[in-house]
Amino acid sequence: MAEVQSRVAKICATLNRSKAKYLVIGGVACILHGYGRATEDLDILIERTAPNAARILRGLSSLGYGFAREWTPAELLKRPITVIGDDPRVDVFTVAATVKYEQAAPRAGTVEVTGVRIPLISLEDLIETKRTGRLRDAADIEALEQILSISAKRASQTSL
Repeated sequence: MAEVQSRVAKICATLNRSKAKYLVIGGVACILHGYGRATEDLDILIERTAPNAARILRGLSSLGYGFAREWTPAELLKRPITVIGDDPRVDVFTVAATVKYEQAAPRAGTVEVTGVRIPLISLEDLIETKRTGRLRDAADIEALEQILSISAKRASQTSL
């Protein structure tokens, strides 16, 4: 897990330097929200603008993701998901289930991993991105809803 965290932090640091607007979603977001599960890729939800898509592609290209050099911002924005490279694979989402960056960004938070600030989708929005009908996502939803319930109970106890 430490190796995956290091690679994720390196990618996020580069995207941050590129001034890209994105949120970490998917399995890495599950882990960062407290649900320990395996993942080998990094899923990001991006702002759907050509300048931002260019920043995403430039950042990934600078890390050696060759596929990022082959895509134009317009091509990236045409698809709901684009898979770029490996080690780790980066899945770039323009929409995740029904969730778009523009709606999720105001509710997002940040976490620090190995000194890098990572923009993280909110737990509630992460659950919505998992409403795909896939068996793995159903298991994720169940675990994430338990975390959400525990967090809500703790919040109500501290406000008493």
